[in-house]
Amino acid sequence: MPAQSSDNDTKSSARGSLLSEKHYKELQRKNVLRLFITYLVPLILLTIYFHFQYNAISQEGRLLHLKSIAEYQSNMLDLFLRERLVNLDNQIDDPKLQIPPSSEMMQELLDELRKDSDTFIDVGYFDSSGVQYAYAGPYPSLEKKDYSGESWFIQLNESEVNFIITDIYLGFRKKPHFTLAVSRVIDGQYAVLRATLDTEKFYAYITSLAGSDEVLTSIVNQDGYYQLVTPHVGTPLETSSIIPPQTEKLGNEKVKIEGVSHNYAYSWLKTADWAIIVQWAERHRSQLFSGTQLNIIGFSILIFVIIFVVIISRAKKMVEFQRERDVTGAQLEHAAKLASVGELAAGVAHEINNPLAIISEKVGLMKDMMNPEFNMNPKPEDFAPHLDTIYEAVFRGRDITRKLLSFVRKTEVKLKPFDMHHLIDAIVDGFLEREMSTSNIEIVREFGEDIPNIVSDWNQLNQVLLNILKNSVDAITPPGKITIRTSMDDNKIRISISDTGKGMTKEQMSRIFLPFYTTKRVGKGTGLGLSVSYGIIKNLGGKIVVDSQLNRGSSFIIILPVRAGS
Repeated sequence: MPAQSSDNDTKSSARGSLLSEKHYKELQRKNVLRLFITYLVPLILLTIYFHFQYNAISQEGRLLHLKSIAEYQSNMLDLFLRERLVNLDNQIDDPKLQIPPSSEMMQELLDELRKDSDTFIDVGYFDSSGVQYAYAGPYPSLEKKDYSGESWFIQLNESEVNFIITDIYLGFRKKPHFTLAVSRVIDGQYAVLRATLDTEKFYAYITSLAGSDEVLTSIVNQDGYYQLVTPHVGTPLETSSIIPPQTEKLGNEKVKIEGVSHNYAYSWLKTADWAIIVQWAERHRSQLFSGTQLNIIGFSILIFVIIFVVIISRAKKMVEFQRERDVTGAQLEHAAKLASVGELAAGVAHEINNPLAIISEKVGLMKDMMNPEFNMNPKPEDFAPHLDTIYEAVFRGRDITRKLLSFVRKTEVKLKPFDMHHLIDAIVDGFLEREMSTSNIEIVREFGEDIPNIVSDWNQLNQVLLNILKNSVDAITPPGKITIRTSMDDNKIRISISDTGKGMTKEQMSRIFLPFYTTKRVGKGTGLGLSVSYGIIKNLGGKIVVDSQLNRGSSFIIILPVRAGS
């Protein structure tokens, strides 16, 4: 338990030195947004695209189906009308037919016609004068009526073909009906056999055809008048809201009726100047979402929810990973500091020994002055210069230990403006000046002019520069030189540290930023300095560029924005 508690304290301490919790919440939000854009947005766009594609294909399929119904109904209607004309042809061409026929024969003729189709209402016989001399059916008053002025009789009489199918008209019976008539020349006499069909049964036949339950069917003539129509749409002889074009015999069209768009299909008949018009019935009208689409959308939403939950979970794990990484980085950074302190130990010990030696010397001298054997009889003012020297030595030692403690202490990231040249001077003069002077290594500072204050973290940059300078010192076989240059380039500060050391091979350069990789001999380096330095500079929004030639030295160029992270 104590060990575990110690580990937890260490981790908590490391976390405490990192960025605030607000930073990690913002990081999680950005991760969610990035993952959402990466994974969900393309899926949503594809779903929308395929939805519209499905709608387009579905709509096209529905229009083709509508057109096929119109074509099928027109073909069947053509066939039906031809059969009824054939029925009349068979009766008028029957050798048993008397000219002119009697009323009894006309009734027999009507019965025969009704055996072929119950749509026949009546039948009549006309001579060339246009008078209906014989009739059988529910309107006996029509017998002996003169039809010579009727348009259908005139058209049949003048036509080259020997049959006619009229449009719906009222005629003498004052009721909508249409006529089928065939003409012949029998024994030198012009004869016409005419029949009318029951419009209700005729329309019932049309609506009994395959596919009719899906559509509303109407028949219009060339002038756009309804011939047959469902009461939901209109009444016979009323002007149709839809007039199909005559340029094509079969097709699909769209029309606006009272501001509402309607798709319809049409097909012109061959036996009559009529067009079949079919529209979707209410229950079959195109909806925004079909059952299949709703299933697909529901399944897609389920997938989206699952992916979104995975994204949230993944974003949290990424933040936790980043948090642990930052903790590890902070610990690694601190370990690198401690390693640097270890490498600086000899120099620091020498720096501290000097004031201690002065203190020891002055204390010994003061003791001798107070020794009765020497009979010096010192006065209090005789001790003042020696005490002043001890005082200065104490404060010199304190400054050395304070600099060392401020370097090694764990601190939070603090961005504040400071002069980069002051930082470099503090490192060189405070830590390395004596070591380099005793090692016969010259340090040259070539600071650029008009270098602005940088907004960054003093302690972290202090660690980076110290790491690189220590590496340069270790790489030089005295005598040698280290040159520190500063300059401005595109609103960024460039800090170049060049040495006359042994340099590196390309293979070594490719690995120098890897953790625990070092070119120093065993026991001399940890391999953490450059790895940690690389991470620090990257987190501060900059980069490190290395140029090295074997046996000719190395240059490390640190490029930092004037404002960290900008």
